[in-house]
Amino acid sequence: MHGLKLVKDPVHGYITLSEEEVSLLDTRAVQRLRRISQLPLVYLVYPGARHSRFDHSLGCMFLAGEFAEHLRLDKDEKALVRASALLHDVGHTPFSHLLEELLIENGVSHEEMSVRVIQQDEEVSTAVEGLGSSVKEVVNLLRGGSRLSGLVSGPLDVDRLDFLVRDAYFSGATYGVVDVKRIIRLTKLLDDGPAVDSRGMGAVEELAIARYHSFINIYFHHTVRAAQILLLRAALKLSGELNFAEMPVEEYLGYDDLTTWCLMKNKEQTRGVVERLERRILPRTVFERQYFGDMGPRFSLRERMEVESEIADQAGADPSKVFVDFSYAPPLTKYGPGEIRIHPSTADESWILKQLSKPLNVVRVYVEKDVQPVDRVRKAAEEILSKPG
Repeated sequence: MHGLKLVKDPVHGYITLSEEEVSLLDTRAVQRLRRISQLPLVYLVYPGARHSRFDHSLGCMFLAGEFAEHLRLDKDEKALVRASALLHDVGHTPFSHLLEELLIENGVSHEEMSVRVIQQDEEVSTAVEGLGSSVKEVVNLLRGGSRLSGLVSGPLDVDRLDFLVRDAYFSGATYGVVDVKRIIRLTKLLDDGPAVDSRGMGAVEELAIARYHSFINIYFHHTVRAAQILLLRAALKLSGELNFAEMPVEEYLGYDDLTTWCLMKNKEQTRGVVERLERRILPRTVFERQYFGDMGPRFSLRERMEVESEIADQAGADPSKVFVDFSYAPPLTKYGPGEIRIHPSTADESWILKQLSKPLNVVRVYVEKDVQPVDRVRKAAEEILSKPG
C-alpha cells in the first residue's frame, strides 16, 4: 500500500488515491473547490447542507474508479476517467449554479470554464500529465468525444450518482435513495458508450424519482430560493467586478464563496443583503406555479428583471422589493428517456422514466415583508405570468 493515500468519505467510505492523483488533488484549482458550496445557502433550511464542490468531486472520482474496475478498463483509461471526474467541476463559479447565471448571461457555462482551467492552468495540466494522461484527452472526454464520456457526463453519470446521495446525506432529507452499486455493476461499455443491463431498470427508475424529489424538496425549496435570489441580486450589482466570463483563469481562481461574500460585505451597495442573509431575513412568497413538461416559461436574467418591473408597476410596488424566480430543472435526458440505454433493449418503455424525463419549472414571486397589500402583487403576478408566450 506504499504511496497510496486514504481519504475517509462519509458517503462512499474510504477513497484511495495514488501519489500522482494526490498531486492533482493538491493543485490550487482543485483545493479552491473546498471553498465553494455544493448547495449554496441551503443550510438556511437544512443546517447540515454545508458540503463543498470538493467533497462532490472527490466522490465522483471514486465512482469513476468503481466504474473502471467493473468495466475492466486498462490502467491508462482508469487514470483518465478518474482525473476527468475529479476535474469536471473545477471551473465552477463561487456559490456554484447560483452565480453561474452571471456566466450564462455572457454565453459561457461552468463546463466551459472547467475546460479553460484544465487547458490554461499550468499546475493542473502538469498534474494531469503526471498521471499518464493528457489535457487533450481529458477535455475530449468532458466534451463528449470519448466512449467513456457517458460515465462522467450522461444520464447515469458519476456526477448524478454522487450528488443525489451526497445532497440527501448532508441535508438529512431522505430523497436521494439510489442503489448506486447496482447501477455500476449492471453497466456495460459498448462501442459507442455505456448502457445499463435491463435488470437494472428498477435502480434507474429509483434514480429518476430521487432526482425529482430532490429538486422539489431541496434545490427548489421556497425558502432556499428566497435566499438565493437575494444573493444573486446583490451579485448583479457588482457584475462589473464579478465578470467571471471575461477574467483570466489566474484571476478567476481567486474567487470562491469566502472572497465573494467578503467582497459583497465590504461594498456599500451590497452590504445590506449580506447582513440580511446572516440574520435570515428573507422575502416571502406571494405566488407559485409549477410546470411539468414543456409548458413553463424560461426567462433569462434580463427578462426576469423586466417581469419584476412589470409586476411592481402594475401593483404599485417598489420594483426593488419584488423578486421573480424561475427555477428550472432540465429534463433527465436531453433527447428523451431513450437516451438512457438499456441493454438488451426492452420493448416495454418505462412509464416512470417517460414521465420524469420531462423538464420541471417552478415560477415564484416574492416580496419584501413590508410590501402592503400583498394581494395586489399576487394579482399582478397571476395576470402577467398567465399571459400566453
